[in-house]
Amino acid sequence: MKQNVSDKGLRKAMTGQSPRLSTNFTFRTMLKVEETIRIQEAKQEKRMFIAIVAVSLLLLIGGGITIAYYWGDTLYESFASLPSAIPQIDLFSSPYWMLSVIFFILMGFDYWMRRRYYKRHQDTFQNS
Repeated sequence: MKQNVSDKGLRKAMTGQSPRLSTNFTFRTMLKVEETIRIQEAKQEKRMFIAIVAVSLLLLIGGGITIAYYWGDTLYESFASLPSAIPQIDLFSSPYWMLSVIFFILMGFDYWMRRRYYKRHQDTFQNS
């Protein structure tokens, strides 16, 4: 039974000659395998990201619906009375404004001290 073989590689294989592989055949094959694995991992990461975003959105929507269903009337009444309550708030009588000012002053001091420390020990950090 004679078959027409149009592929040269198949024709050579059928003639019985031993095929000779190039010297870097294994290296090229491993590169292709690694590339295929990287592509599959990238696709899997993309699918996982989409799944996480979808589940997060569903949880947020479900939580919003639950809050609206159980406490919707109470929240509406609270937010409706909020504009009349805002003028009665005196920010300077609250202790929290002073804490926030102290927080920002201490954060600035921390930034300044870290900058001085890293400038002083710059050669230590570059060698490691």
